[in-house]
Amino acid sequence: MKHKRQDWPCRHYLVLFCILLAACSFNYDTVTQDDNESSLIMENTEYTRMVKGNPEIQIRAEEVRRYETKHSMELDNFSFEQYNAAPERQETIPDINARGSAAQARIETDTNNLFIAGGVNIEVISENITIETEELSWQDGDRILRAPGMVNITRTDGTTLKGTGFTAEARTRSWEFESSVEGLVVEEDK
Repeated sequence: MKHKRQDWPCRHYLVLFCILLAACSFNYDTVTQDDNESSLIMENTEYTRMVKGNPEIQIRAEEVRRYETKHSMELDNFSFEQYNAAPERQETIPDINARGSAAQARIETDTNNLFIAGGVNIEVISENITIETEELSWQDGDRILRAPGMVNITRTDGTTLKGTGFTAEARTRSWEFESSVEGLVVEEDK
């Protein structure tokens, strides 16, 4: 007796598919992300934040890792440029107010606090000042900049200061060193 092959009608495939689908279950509640596992990795990244059609800040990084569970982002070999605020869209890019670079940075995305390390170099053009150190932190809520180690500050007028334990308060526009301060302060004749 020969058996003749018969093609299954479409409804048989549909019934088989429904049986298999009913046998499968997906439980997304049991999927957890490790705190040390990044949820997003970007390489050779350039990010520009725009306000009123003008760039406010531009950040470039060799690698960016975002950690959703820790509310943070880590950047490797990064640089930034912060632009002067412009009231409305301009045809030209606004002037640069500050620029800087470092080997690593960590940004807390929920507080906007920033931690920078590794050859930190920041130039604030509007203040004619450059800050060099190995580690720097910014507390956004308090508007305080801190560097626990040795800090070199230079101004375009020839002022140079070196000290340990630098703190600057943006609200009061004041700054201080904790210890080991030395340098040269140039004052203009009026």
